[in-house]
Amino acid sequence: MSAEGLETFHHAFYNNSIVFGSLCGTWQPHNDTEAGGDYACVSAATASGWSDPSSVLLACLRSVLLSSALPGLLTLLSWLLWGLYYLSFRSNTSRLPLPPGSMGLPLIGETLTLMLLGASFYKSRRKLYGNVFKTHLLGCPIVRVVGASNVRKVLLGENTLVTSYWPASVRMMMGSTTISMSSGESHRMLRKGVAKAFNHEALSGYAPVMQQLVRDYLARWCDLGYVKGHRECQRLTFAIAWRALTGLRHVRHADQEYLLDGLRARKDLLEKIENCIRERESQPEVGKDALSLLMRLGGEDRELTNEELKNVCLELLFAGHATASSASTSLFYFLAKNPPVVQRILEELEEHGLLDGDADDLTYDILSKLTYAGHVVKEVLRLAPPIGAGFRRALKTFELDGYQVPKGWNVVYSIRETQMFSDLFDKGDSFDPDRWQHLDNRSDETFHYLPFGRGARSCVGKEYARLLLKILTVELTRSCSWTLLNEDVQMRLLPVPHPTDGLPMHITFQQSPNNRRRAATV
Repeated sequence: MSAEGLETFHHAFYNNSIVFGSLCGTWQPHNDTEAGGDYACVSAATASGWSDPSSVLLACLRSVLLSSALPGLLTLLSWLLWGLYYLSFRSNTSRLPLPPGSMGLPLIGETLTLMLLGASFYKSRRKLYGNVFKTHLLGCPIVRVVGASNVRKVLLGENTLVTSYWPASVRMMMGSTTISMSSGESHRMLRKGVAKAFNHEALSGYAPVMQQLVRDYLARWCDLGYVKGHRECQRLTFAIAWRALTGLRHVRHADQEYLLDGLRARKDLLEKIENCIRERESQPEVGKDALSLLMRLGGEDRELTNEELKNVCLELLFAGHATASSASTSLFYFLAKNPPVVQRILEELEEHGLLDGDADDLTYDILSKLTYAGHVVKEVLRLAPPIGAGFRRALKTFELDGYQVPKGWNVVYSIRETQMFSDLFDKGDSFDPDRWQHLDNRSDETFHYLPFGRGARSCVGKEYARLLLKILTVELTRSCSWTLLNEDVQMRLLPVPHPTDGLPMHITFQQSPNNRRRAATV
């Protein structure tokens, strides 16, 4: 290269790449006026006695290339070490491989991808890797499980293969002395006692409370004419849970709004529940709410401490509100999209003499006879289960679908994908209550349909949820006409299914020619 060419290169390289000076030498202006202000490269090459311009140029280029490649090499090395780190969890006692999947970026795993994609993250991973795959989310290695046979093994392995595990946010909210957080004998005794609040007698007492509040709220919505369905369902289900579970007849609107937005405000809720406990202790009459029933436990059932009472009641309020509001919103949506289903419900109500809507006519026993309405509720919970997955932690390394699940890893079994993609359900992504005519009480349905979980940790309040949804189904269809204002409703599936637009709708009372209120959807 000529001296003129080298000089041109020096000028360009200095002007555009001075940041590399510390890596390939020190680029600086030469203050020798006799040199005419030329720039000089004081590099490792010249320091070593390399005076040939071509040698200097090659040394500088080599240094620049090495400095550019270094970040890429370090990134590649960190990924390799990240992969080797998790491969080290493979048990030497098992020859089975880890499930397919990706552990994502070092330390953060695939958390950012989950935040960007939402629930579709799991669908995309299942499509890539199958029904059992590994991932890394929120700092934890996870095996995601889909499919009835796989879920069955996980749930029946409670306390032998896996143990209950919940994210830190849920543990902080619920406290340690609740059904979901307890384990072993403590869990068994606590669950046995709480189940008394959801037996036939207790549910029969909740039914008139639920019916009256559903009627009151529907009347208010119809008077307003326009409502956001999801928010109103939150208000309704919270009012029902507050009344049925604590026995308080009224909760101030301001308090309700605060608590709806702040179920995270655990301290305030526990204070209110403690006040309820004190009121019950000072009242001689026997209440029919869940809190009163729990306070009367004794004999074969272990009496609950005040701390356990407060935490269990908080747990029931949370579950009875958050999940029921999601399912209620989904009920509005699916019925509005399927007018023939509404007509079938009305026909069933007429067969049982329930179309007129007399006060307090929906007893627990009468509702149990409404087979088609029950199928509608089941189908809503199949397509839009409020809880999309259950959490466990592996107690030891075990085999699942030909792969090993390492001890200490989290196991997340999918409820939503298992129900939607099960071979048991023909056209599983379509809303079809009639499918349950042939599936009810089939033994092979057990782990294909599990909106309330299965086994020792199935939802203790599942019959409470079914009762509420059935009452809402009856009262809504025989009383109201509602129109969704957005035909293309987009559902966000996390943390629970809910419409992104809040499900805006027009709702009014609908009356038949003989003055009976009738339902209609558009």
